Amino acid sequence: MNDVRYCLEIWGTDYEKIKQTCMLAEELGYYGFYYGESLTKIDLDCWTVLSTLIPITNKIKLGPVITYILPDYRSLALLVKQSITFQDVSKGRLEFRTGAGASLEYSLKWWYPFGINYSSAIQRVALFKEGIQLLSKLLGNYDMNYSQSRSTSANFDGQFYKMHGASFVKPKIRIPITIAAKQDRMMKIAANYADTWECSYLTPNEYLSLNERFEILLKAKKNKESKEPQNKVVKRSVELDVLIANTEQELEYKKKVFAMERGPSVYNEILKKGLVGNPDEVYVRVQEYIDLGINQFFLAFQDPFDLRSIELFMDAVNG
Repeated sequence: MNDVRYCLEIWGTDYEKIKQTCMLAEELGYYGFYYGESLTKIDLDCWTVLSTLIPITNKIKLGPVITYILPDYRSLALLVKQSITFQDVSKGRLEFRTGAGASLEYSLKWWYPFGINYSSAIQRVALFKEGIQLLSKLLGNYDMNYSQSRSTSANFDGQFYKMHGASFVKPKIRIPITIAAKQDRMMKIAANYADTWECSYLTPNEYLSLNERFEILLKAKKNKESKEPQNKVVKRSVELDVLIANTEQELEYKKKVFAMERGPSVYNEILKKGLVGNPDEVYVRVQEYIDLGINQFFLAFQDPFDLRSIELFMDAVNG
């Protein structure tokens, strides 16, 4: 399993724990460490925290759990500038992870108090499609010979974004883009612009069915919206919750805590769609996904700072 990437999804406001967990993750061989981006009390400022992790680590990839492309939240030009700066300062360790966001019913409470418009799914997908097209161009991801040109520029007159000769010095190392998508409209965008396509909380059989649809979209791509090479390989990533323990007693305790924290319906879902069990059971479950072509696991542990579980998982998969 050495060619498979394992990544941590982290949230919380205890900076010392965030720092400690990141350093351990790198030591254990995790590929990526991604921190939540939110204006609410559950997180610190994402980009500030991530920037402080650059000098205390050497190789682990860093980035927001999801990078929001919402004009009311942040200027797209500013996001491009932040990303290029972070990529160069970290010597190529930024992973740009993005998507159209969760459902309106779930997410409105996170945005409404701050006066940020969070529209319907149809509107958000339209906005995202235009935004990722422009962002990819400004990052230089369209360039067939990336290293031969030093800057990007754009004149853009879209429905949501407008630029008038905006230019940026490209990052020294190309920034890879991960797009989270489970519906056809978003998967079509991912087929055109993503280096990694990610889906969330699926059983192996559910992933197999969704991947078949994604493969059809990849093959049908006419490359009209993107200048990426037709033969570009798009990696596959799956986001999963993790409950792992050495003993049955400890596992049952973690299950009860999870059920109390997240509610019975979410708890029942993780039993079906998560990585739950002792190290041997988790290993078998992980292998099921790998056999279906998964290249990357995006992991949310019950307690994001449970260092014992984070280490136990890596011991399990490296067997």
